[in-house]
Amino acid sequence: MHEAIRETQRLYPGQGTRIGAQRYLEQFYGSLGFVPVGEPYLEDGIPHIHMLRAW
Repeated sequence: MHEAIRETQRLYPGQGTRIGAQRYLEQFYGSLGFVPVGEPYLEDGIPHIHMLRAW
């Protein structure tokens, strides 16, 4: 994830990153600077939440 974040910042400077995270990984992504945005939703029967990492 650290490499993916670095590469995203390099390719798209100042744009931030939005992901659809499985809810059970919300704390993990939070530790990388992502914050939840919006309401949880189901994708393929698995709880997810949109998360944003702004720079």
